[in-house]
Amino acid sequence: MLDHGRELTTTATSLRVVDVINRLDGARMSEIAAELDLANSTVHGHLTTLRNHELLVKEGNEFHLGIKFFHLGEQARQRKSEYGIVRRHAHELSNQLNEEVAFAITEHGRSVIIFDENNDAAKEGFQVGRYFYMHNSASGKAMLAEWSRERVDRVIDRWGLPEETENTIGSREELYAELERTRERGYAINRQEALEGLMAIGTAITNPDGSVLGSLDVSGPPYRLSEEQLVPELRETVSRIETEIASQ
Repeated sequence: MLDHGRELTTTATSLRVVDVINRLDGARMSEIAAELDLANSTVHGHLTTLRNHELLVKEGNEFHLGIKFFHLGEQARQRKSEYGIVRRHAHELSNQLNEEVAFAITEHGRSVIIFDENNDAAKEGFQVGRYFYMHNSASGKAMLAEWSRERVDRVIDRWGLPEETENTIGSREELYAELERTRERGYAINRQEALEGLMAIGTAITNPDGSVLGSLDVSGPPYRLSEEQLVPELRETVSRIETEIASQ
């Protein structure tokens, strides 16, 4: 969650520059300045600093994110040995079910996919790094169901309950009720709440101390996913993951 300590304005502006370049998929200095309502000279200084530290590259008149971000991201998603255990089991489950299996963790109140296993080579890993709100994704709801009401409230206070489809949960009361149902049945369901035509079933993965490591979900078109078929396999996989983690 937000740290309310002292924030350095210069650093924050540089990070906003990076966010704009990422959102626009490359941008000229004048475009960045207009987006951030800053002088070109100010933006030039931030761009120069970021380039000198190999975080940006310039192609013609456009600035793009440097491949260093990929290197840093790879380090982030490999930093825990538990993640490697999850990925191996997720790959096996994907092959077994012939469906997409993703492993997500939570950072700063959102769910982010760090491994996306799919036996379709054309689609492999296409969701890696993608952020989802927690109230309308199976991975997010699976993790929220393991948290206290106070922690769930902090997530809602920061991100709200954005309505991305007509099926998205739109109130705290509705979300609390859904999280209670999730606890009772032991898994979360995304009923086309984040993307039309996409259903997902997710289960939280817990550490030996009871804290949440992340969540594993299986996703696909609603007509193809069967709770009766998928849930036992998903639960068994999560059980094996937790057992292996505990034995480390």
